[in-house]
Amino acid sequence: MFSVIVVVAAIVIVIVAVVRQPDPAKRALLLRRAGFTLMALFTFFFGAFIVGETFFDPGGWKAAGLVAAWAVPMAGLVALAWYRPSWAVYVFGVLTAAVIGISVWFAVNPQGWRSFEDQHGPIRAVITFVLVAPIALLGLKRTAAAGVLLLAAGIVPVAVSSLGSFLGFASLSVVSSAPVITGILYLVSARIAGRPAPPAHADTGPAERP
Repeated sequence: MFSVIVVVAAIVIVIVAVVRQPDPAKRALLLRRAGFTLMALFTFFFGAFIVGETFFDPGGWKAAGLVAAWAVPMAGLVALAWYRPSWAVYVFGVLTAAVIGISVWFAVNPQGWRSFEDQHGPIRAVITFVLVAPIALLGLKRTAAAGVLLLAAGIVPVAVSSLGSFLGFASLSVVSSAPVITGILYLVSARIAGRPAPPAHADTGPAERP
């Protein structure tokens, strides 16, 4: 409950700051930074939660292997987003489609996924987490594309999966909430950045007489 209050308060502060900022470029930058900060905090806390739960059960070297199984691909996607943003747009588009495909598979065969996730944990939530964090970083260089991808990765899998079963709905919706908010902020930022700057107000008063 406290985390929800903090997020709502942060969003209100950002909205007030954006409304009070007359420069469109600065407003767009503020929204983009707000979205990235939200996703950075989400990535830190959700990642720490997954690591803690994994080392609690099963623990040991098996836990280290499970953490590396998602942390290493995430690091690779982060590097791709930062150093090759043009390539990353297409790669993330394909991966987002794959995540949506997994959700369709779950909707068709929820019982099979139930037994699989009972043995291996919330795989769909972890896969979504591994994907949306690098997309958020991409938003610093390709804001509009990242906003669309975040909304697709955050909304579509939850909606499609709920058609088959509500198994894992809580974890999947939690991991999708921050990407959806950030995606909206990114798209608004991109739209504002595309607007022309307002004309400067020249002094039209009467010239001062000598």
